[in-house]
Amino acid sequence: MSIRVHARPALALCLAISSAAGCGLISPSNIDEGTPGRAKVMESGWSASSKLEVSDDGWEDSPYITRDGRFVMFFYHPAPDIVTDPPSATKIQLDARIYVSERPFKTKSLHPVSTEDAVTEAGPYIALNKSFFYFRTFPFGGGPHKIVRDGQTLDLGTGQHEQNPHYCDAMDELYFDAADQQMYVHKGGRTTRLPAPVNAPGSRDFQPFLTDDCQTMYFTSTRAAGGGIFPFQVYRTRRSGEFQWSEPELFISHPDGVGEFSMTADGKEVVFIELSRVAGGARTDIYHSRR
Repeated sequence: MSIRVHARPALALCLAISSAAGCGLISPSNIDEGTPGRAKVMESGWSASSKLEVSDDGWEDSPYITRDGRFVMFFYHPAPDIVTDPPSATKIQLDARIYVSERPFKTKSLHPVSTEDAVTEAGPYIALNKSFFYFRTFPFGGGPHKIVRDGQTLDLGTGQHEQNPHYCDAMDELYFDAADQQMYVHKGGRTTRLPAPVNAPGSRDFQPFLTDDCQTMYFTSTRAAGGGIFPFQVYRTRRSGEFQWSEPELFISHPDGVGEFSMTADGKEVVFIELSRVAGGARTDIYHSRR
């Protein structure tokens, strides 16, 4: 059956900020340009990337900027490096939860969907119909990643971790990636692995983000890494048919890695993470660019 749901107040973003008067569109104020980044948008007319001030010495990931540009939600862990030096019970308490920051993106607060339990909660996304998507581990303590919509756990049938949801209302399609780091779409009650060229042989292709008309998709890929993981980059592809997409073109490049792309509805501001290789490991921070 289809996953389409009626518009209704769920864990709408206006609940995340107690001072918010409503969920309507606003005219976002400017933000101070932070530390310059190394990512480059390949399309002309975009500013150089700069770090959002809300990024600190911890690990920020899966940022999502709302369509009106008012809020950024993201995964946050206080450990600076969870790739090569993962936290343990003896080192640091697991605190991988979803936080929200309001423009000008200087401070953060825990999103109401996140719990006090030691689980991973990440990949927030709000659909046009106000449904709130994210993924988390089930059960507590290292179980599989499952996508949650408005408090309901979805089993999308891959038999793997399922994560990084993006629901495109216009086509009633739920995009996500799985543990094999390939992208899938759930539509009409069926899950389909996207074919080449978006899922490329020997490449990790993940973190899909679509424009509201469902005609353009941005995603992260390692296809330029020569069989390795780094650097991963952001690519853009355009719909050419049912589950069919054009040959991806490089959209954002970075010498170490860039991913977790999202964009405002007007297409004038993008938010993403930049990965920095540091002595013995790696770290990520949230950056943005605008045109």
